[in-house]
Amino acid sequence: MGKGATTRKEALDTAERRKFVLNLRQSGATYPQIAEQALRHFGKDKLPRGWDERYAYKDVKRELDKMRDEMAEATEQIRELELMRLDRMMLALWSQAINGHQGAVDRILRIMKRRADLTGLDAPKKIDHSVDLSNLTDEELDAIIEGKME
Repeated sequence: MGKGATTRKEALDTAERRKFVLNLRQSGATYPQIAEQALRHFGKDKLPRGWDERYAYKDVKRELDKMRDEMAEATEQIRELELMRLDRMMLALWSQAINGHQGAVDRILRIMKRRADLTGLDAPKKIDHSVDLSNLTDEELDAIIEGKME
């Protein structure tokens, strides 16, 4: 087996170790505490060479990254499912709406709003935060700079 290749046993050991350290971190253990408990639980021979609190941090981070990626994928699948549902609802109402049924029009507009929310279609509203200071005297500007004027 080439350098960098892992066996099924090594992959299972890594998964078990990462689950163990993540559970400890979720319980509030610090990284030094996690490293100490992992050494006690697995033994030095079953952990990678030089395994310490930095390694524990990397294991926790990798598990959290994996969870985040899985959640992002699941979220995208749910979003797609919701969009499909909206499509079906809109299709069911469309003929009524184009024939002037006010309730169907209102429902379709609500469906369109929900779709825009799910997809981020609507651009954020811009708010002008600029202030016109051209009418202020030098004394008033100095007071603002010094924090003496509201």
